[in-house]
Amino acid sequence: MNRLQNKAVVVTGAASGLGRATALAMAREGAHLAIVDVDDAGLGETKALILAEGARVVALTGDVTRLQTHTRLCDMAVSAFGAVHGLCNVAGVLGPGTLAEVTEAQFDHVMHVNCLAQLLSIRAFAARLRESAGAIVNVASVGAQVGLPLMSVYCASKAAVLGMSRAVAVELAPQVRCNVVCPGGIDTPMAQGLLASVPADERDALLARLTGRQLLPRFATPGEVAQVLVFLVSDESAFLTGAVVSADGGHTAW
Repeated sequence: MNRLQNKAVVVTGAASGLGRATALAMAREGAHLAIVDVDDAGLGETKALILAEGARVVALTGDVTRLQTHTRLCDMAVSAFGAVHGLCNVAGVLGPGTLAEVTEAQFDHVMHVNCLAQLLSIRAFAARLRESAGAIVNVASVGAQVGLPLMSVYCASKAAVLGMSRAVAVELAPQVRCNVVCPGGIDTPMAQGLLASVPADERDALLARLTGRQLLPRFATPGEVAQVLVFLVSDESAFLTGAVVSADGGHTAW
């Protein structure tokens, strides 16, 4: 497949989970990759996997809540590839569980990683994306559209991504497209961490609450959701902007 042949695509949160799967899916479609994550070891593993696919890649270990991280990655991508055609904001965190556990500092951290980081990334790459008539894909969550147990702050941060992304689509049109993917549960280290955070005898019940409303009652694989991001970066979605794509197994269908 070569839907992204010689296009340069940025992926945040690429050290594991959906971010890694997205970077690899882009590489298999012929893209060059610029990847970033705070997890240096995981990022190195992702870089090696991308190189094994025969793709070109630059990697930066950094904090996505800092503008300078994104401006540096932009400089690296342009230096290596000459342009930037796609930006996938995948980095995210879950945050605290029950309302009784939430502190102001935790709220700020979740909002910064899940929403502010995306805004800063877009700010850093906007000029280059205008030059290339590129595409932005922001990852939100089914939690932006429905309430999820133990995730009040997470849901708030992902709902903010929806509003921000629509505004970005309006502001950057017609040169740049901006769309959102709202996944349901994905079988990632972050999801497994959530399940592990509750007592063992409560995990099956929590999993049932998370997937029970889905028409396809299971977690997605990271690769399944990554293919949605590939589509939204590719020219196949050239007339799609300001849209929200629900990759949630039918959770929001009823």
